[in-house]
Amino acid sequence: MKSGKLLIVLCTFAGIAQAQDLCAVNPYTKDEATAGKVAFESHCALCHQYSMKGREPGNSANELPDMKLLSESDLKFLDGGLGKVPPLVGPVFMARQKGKSLAEFTSSVSGAANTFPPTGKLEIPKTYLQLAAYVLYRNCGKL
Repeated sequence: MKSGKLLIVLCTFAGIAQAQDLCAVNPYTKDEATAGKVAFESHCALCHQYSMKGREPGNSANELPDMKLLSESDLKFLDGGLGKVPPLVGPVFMARQKGKSLAEFTSSVSGAANTFPPTGKLEIPKTYLQLAAYVLYRNCGKL
């Protein structure tokens, strides 16, 4: 019984030790983030906007790019979320990332991007890392 409690305590401390200040440990280069911006603006921005502030129901007249550019499947997906798309920048977004390691952050960005793969002739795994670089750079006051 004692060894089970010890294991839980050690795992908890290991998890805390793995948690990082993502802005402080950002290993991505400006070139990677710049490439991520191109990938983001070519696809992700259709839902999350160029500003990365997400979308709010009934606010489409003030959001860019125009929702008319979205595919039928993207619009159907948005309807399933009642028209709301979460922001990818700002304190609310970063609060959701608190406690994540860089690997966990990159994996979550990649997982979300994998839902809507970027279009064009892109190297998909590399593009996902570049997207993570861009999102991190935008949240850490760079670019």
